[in-house]
Amino acid sequence: MKPIPAICVAADVKKSKQMEKTRLLNILSECEQAINKRFHHDLLVPFMIRNGDELIGVIANFANTYPLIDYIVQQSHLHRCPFYLGIGVGNLETMNTTDVHAINGSAVLHAFEARDKHLKENKEKIKIWNERETETSFYILSEPLPSEPLNTLLGFILSIKRKWTDKQKQVIYLMEQYPEWTYEKIGNHLGYKSPISTVSYLLKRADYQKLKMAEASLTQLLLLYQTLLKA
Repeated sequence: MKPIPAICVAADVKKSKQMEKTRLLNILSECEQAINKRFHHDLLVPFMIRNGDELIGVIANFANTYPLIDYIVQQSHLHRCPFYLGIGVGNLETMNTTDVHAINGSAVLHAFEARDKHLKENKEKIKIWNERETETSFYILSEPLPSEPLNTLLGFILSIKRKWTDKQKQVIYLMEQYPEWTYEKIGNHLGYKSPISTVSYLLKRADYQKLKMAEASLTQLLLLYQTLLKA
């Protein structure tokens, strides 16, 4: 069977040896179930725990790759369990199995290389976007296609989100959950005396428009890579 374009995500829990084993497995199990439930239509290989401290999965839908990465980062924050996140762009060759111990292809190889060689060796170019050991670190490898445009866009996106205040998060959550709501309705819902101006100010300070443009650009670039991989 012909290999198909895919993106593999290999997550490894930071400092897993310092965690209580039952707690670690419970966290990974909850993350595995949550990710697979949300993205089950997109996954070629559902996420699965490997070696007791890893989560491995493969997605075919390049358009939903950024939402997947963002959701994994959210889960790591929710459980206070930061990951080394290796993301490999390439092909999946083993279409006849979903066993994470048996899958193969350039996407899989790139994911593990991104995680184990680039992230864990903490090279200088990686430190630009991965400054804090207490947060999930990432690296995307897409050779022979350029990797750094993807890393730069994702790093820019995550660096913006990490600076959001609780008030900014509240406004953005309501905007994305209820896109039909006006600034006035959001502001009134949150109890602001000047609802329109306050919501507008919070969004501007959060660099929300810049973020949405960067998210769209990252997805467009991933879709271009998917097209090139099919050629």
